[in-house]
Amino acid sequence: MKILSKSLLILFICFLGWFNNASGQITGCTDPNANNFNHLATINDGSCLYNLTVYNPNLRYLLPDEISETSGLAFYKNKLWTINDSGGLPVLYGLDTTSGDVVQRITIGNATNIDWESLADDDEYIYIGDFGNNAGNRDDLTIYKVRKSDIPDNGNATVSSSKIEFIYSDYTGGKINRRDHNFDCEAFIAFNGNLYLFSKNRGDQHSKLYKLSSNDGVQVAELVSSFNTSGLITGADINEKLGEITLIGYVNQSWVPFIWILFDYKDDQFFSGNKRRIDFPNIIATQTEAVIYTIGSNEVITSEGNIMFSQTAYDIETSGWTTASPSGAEAIKNSLFDFELSPNPVKRNKLNMEISGLPAGNYTVELYDSLGKTVYSQRSNVKRVENSLKIRLKVGNLSSGLYFVRLSSGDDKVEKKFVKK
Repeated sequence: MKILSKSLLILFICFLGWFNNASGQITGCTDPNANNFNHLATINDGSCLYNLTVYNPNLRYLLPDEISETSGLAFYKNKLWTINDSGGLPVLYGLDTTSGDVVQRITIGNATNIDWESLADDDEYIYIGDFGNNAGNRDDLTIYKVRKSDIPDNGNATVSSSKIEFIYSDYTGGKINRRDHNFDCEAFIAFNGNLYLFSKNRGDQHSKLYKLSSNDGVQVAELVSSFNTSGLITGADINEKLGEITLIGYVNQSWVPFIWILFDYKDDQFFSGNKRRIDFPNIIATQTEAVIYTIGSNEVITSEGNIMFSQTAYDIETSGWTTASPSGAEAIKNSLFDFELSPNPVKRNKLNMEISGLPAGNYTVELYDSLGKTVYSQRSNVKRVENSLKIRLKVGNLSSGLYFVRLSSGDDKVEKKFVKK
């Protein structure tokens, strides 16, 4: 009788496996860019594996000395906002997106900068994470909430904040080794009325994901999950439209910067989907501290300055790593047409765009700034093949900085950058 029951159980398990396959519910890696892509899989189980990816981000600009310890970023009212970390002034610094100059200073009148380490924001608030805990002995972990409506469009101001105080759900107290503990945090995001913290674990090089309500008061940060990041996480941002999160950090002791891109996750289980790492070994910096999405998949990252290196901002764009048909270099290689820009850098009013191998069809020329904001767009129809066509773009009214020109026709596009001096 027992043997019969065991046989029936085996048959039942086999039936369940057949039913799941027959109904199309097959788990596995669903990303075509991954090494272990399973074309039969319909449910992503977070198992995707990728080749080592090394990238050199574009230099955006050097940052002013006033923000030498930039440790967080937000994007609001077409400005980049940043903070200094431990012991700095309790100030939000508004940066011009093109030059990087400080154009606004918002002092938080009722706040103290013990160790400000990260910024997050939602529709109503900018959140300031005063939760840096290098020594592992803080019992005053705080998040300040600044109403966006209190921040003027221009000029310096002093505003008030409300706050959240919290402890970690898995912290049991007791002595912590200063150089080898897992209760530091320098990164968080706002999502669906909650705040999610990503820890900076010196002890095991992992990152723990915690969840808090965004409401004022004393709370417990509940542990959700963890992931082996093989480094120290120091910043985070989310793009809800893309369903994508970027974590930034550096390798302990070697200081090599990297990012993890999290995408195709389920709800707020951010470590449940694809996790792709990009290393930046050629960035000359000691601590990459912050990342922010600006427009689309364009991002800005910043690194702190020290006696040897200047505080710096860089540009990256993530779509080539997170989509099945990445744009960028591969699109340029396969394009039917191409173009060159001259002079580059351009100092005067006109930029020459010389196009070669242009088939008949409808075309769009777009010029946009380094945040992805369109500053010029023109559509035209080419009725016959043009082996060579020259267009002059008026750029005299543009501020100094990095810009991009895109020529597209249907799904075919070529994109190149130029510098306006």
